[in-house]
Amino acid sequence: MKRKLISALLCVAMMATFAVGCEGKSSDDAEKDTDSKAEETVEIKNEGDPIVIASMTDEESQIYGELIKQVLEANGYEVEASGVGTYNNSTLPRQSLMEKQVDIVQDYTGRGMMFIKDVDPVLFQTDLETAFNTTKEADAENGLVWMCYSPYNNSDGICVKKEWAEENNIKDFNDFAKYINDGGEMKIAIATENSYVATEPTCIPGWEETYGFKLSDDQIVIGVSDPQSMAAKGTDGIIASNCYTTGGTLEALGLYVIEDPEYVSPIYSPAAVCTKEFLDEYPEIQEILTPVYEAIDDTIIRDMNKRLSTDGENASDIVSQFLKENGFVK
Repeated sequence: MKRKLISALLCVAMMATFAVGCEGKSSDDAEKDTDSKAEETVEIKNEGDPIVIASMTDEESQIYGELIKQVLEANGYEVEASGVGTYNNSTLPRQSLMEKQVDIVQDYTGRGMMFIKDVDPVLFQTDLETAFNTTKEADAENGLVWMCYSPYNNSDGICVKKEWAEENNIKDFNDFAKYINDGGEMKIAIATENSYVATEPTCIPGWEETYGFKLSDDQIVIGVSDPQSMAAKGTDGIIASNCYTTGGTLEALGLYVIEDPEYVSPIYSPAAVCTKEFLDEYPEIQEILTPVYEAIDDTIIRDMNKRLSTDGENASDIVSQFLKENGFVK
């Protein structure tokens, strides 16, 4: 009997302790737990019918592909993203859209000039908005919708060491032309795969004609493997290098991109593209992606590209940090 009484008392004590522990949790804490669970549970709007996205293999396209993926998932969409960072040919994004293999791709406005018939190239040498609208309007006839773009240009350019640019007061090609015309020393290295920079009218010949300078043949070295490193180190007297204007190695090597105010090299702004059929089904997606794209400028993307290409970070972490810091996801 005594044992039964002791056991009963122990049970009562344990129940009381448990009750106090439960009451010790404030209503605020309980609300936080509820909110946290609500945040973790996002209603899937397209369960079993994922939105398929894809992008090119370059660093910037990998970042934008991941960006589209994370933004859509945060807004309750199931996404199939195995095609992000897989396209190795610039014809594939629009081709895959037109063949209904994917729903959204990351592409560049300048591709409209390359792949859409009867588009005036001059319209890609004016300003970002004109270039975007030109491609958007022309591709509407092909059933493609250019939803939004980021306000910068990732095109062919020439870069030099930041210190060199400051010492010689060079910001844009007008300054560069004055430097050359005044007899300034110059030697430009061009990568093997970008040899067209020396001959295309949208690159060196166009800059020469538009800004009024002329380089001699011995001032242009074509066919090197790493021209940007050569410019950064001054190897073999190299002062400048060809580049893509938002490349990730620019910041890492301390290089400055000479500005091209006349847009001799056509405008390539990153853009999210889908089919009209897809947007008719999900019209809200354009509204979701537009502010995210518009928040990325050339300074931001250079840093993101650098972190991916030279700092060893992965695209998922880079994008996640950007979206959280800018309030696009919680």
